Parts: sequence; C-alpha cells; structure tokens
Amino acid sequence: MILKKINFIFLTILFLQGFAQEVHVKYIYVKSPTYKVYENLFIRDNNVLSIQDSISLKTQKIVSNDYYASKLNYDNNIKDILFTANFRNVDYLVFDQVSNPVWIIDKNSSKKILDYKCIKATANFRGSNITAYFTEELPYSAGPYKFYGLPGLILEIKEDNKNYNFWEAKEIILKVNPKINHLPQLMEYPKKTMKEFIEMKEEAKNKDSENIKIQKERLGIEKKFEWEL
Repeated sequence: MILKKINFIFLTILFLQGFAQEVHVKYIYVKSPTYKVYENLFIRDNNVLSIQDSISLKTQKIVSNDYYASKLNYDNNIKDILFTANFRNVDYLVFDQVSNPVWIIDKNSSKKILDYKCIKATANFRGSNITAYFTEELPYSAGPYKFYGLPGLILEIKEDNKNYNFWEAKEIILKVNPKINHLPQLMEYPKKTMKEFIEMKEEAKNKDSENIKIQKERLGIEKKFEWEL
C-alpha cells in the first residue's frame, strides 16, 4: 500500500510542466559549521520542488543533491512530502507526512528581504523552536525544505539560538527555467517511510556505538517526530 502511494504521489507531484503561475527562489542554507547548501525552490501552479546542492565549505565541491517534492494544497493539516536522502552511500526515496506547525504571526514585526515586506512568525517544528519571515506579496504557502503553512512564501527561517540550521533567500525569479530537470530518475531508489528511514539510521548508529562513542543527539532541525510525541 505504501509503495502504491509513493508511486502515485511521485507522479502527481513532480509533473511540473505547462503551468502559468510560477516562482523560483534561491536560498542559502547553513546546514552545519562545515557545510552550506544552495537550495532552489520551484513553484508551478500547485506543485513545489526543492533541490539542495550540498557544498563543502572546505573544498567547495558538491557533496550531494537532494530533492523535496510536495503540493501547495494539502488536507487535514498534514502535507505529504517525498524527498531523497543518502545514508551510508545509498540513496533512498522517503515518504514523509509533515504536520503543519502552529504558527504565531507577529504583524508588528517585519523587515525587508529582497525588496519584499516580510512578516515575522514563530513555531515549534519537530522539536526545534524556529523563527520565519514570510511575504504576503508572494501568496504561496511554501518555503524551503519541509516548511509550509503560512499565508505567504517563507524567505527566511532559522532555528532559534543557533548559528546554523537557517535558510536565507538570495534571489527571487518570477519564472522557472524550462530547462530545469523536474523529473529526476528517483523511482529506482529504495523506498522508505520517514519512520522506517529514521529507525534504520538510528539502529545502525546504535550498533556503531557499541564499539565507539558517537553523538546520539539529533543535531538537525528535526529533533522529535510525530510518532514520538
């Protein structure tokens, strides 16, 4: 059943061709003290696709490309997201269901980002306290990575009290380059649900920790998942 759902979502999400409404946002995402990501967010009609290019700050070489695909519209405050992830040199296609954060919007706090007026919003996203700035001038309920749920496009978002785990828009293009490959060959990857993928990774790390001391705390933006609440 889950495989059929992944196949259906993949085919409907990634067919991003022939639509009139579109926007392309280029972000820089500081993922850790040693890596940064250039993330390109493409929106066409009801379709959202992000492509992350991981660049080593030490070597300036591309480490990996990750894809995040979803829809602008969603049901029951939960969004289906397909994304690719690499673990121990194996690429996976992962099916995630992301709950809409409970956003607190502060219309009295705003700033300009790339000449767009952006309004402040705060929330807790999977165990991380986050602050976002979104613009109602681009009325898309989307953002980089897995973020969504605000009445406008998110142009900046960060984990509070950290000097990493933050995204910042650097360029907005009100047209999507037709040469962009919106249909990467991802269906050949092994498929996992988010829960299966996390459990696989943590089981492997627990086995490693029997012989060496490793960091068990989740350092990324996702620290606690819905099934753990």
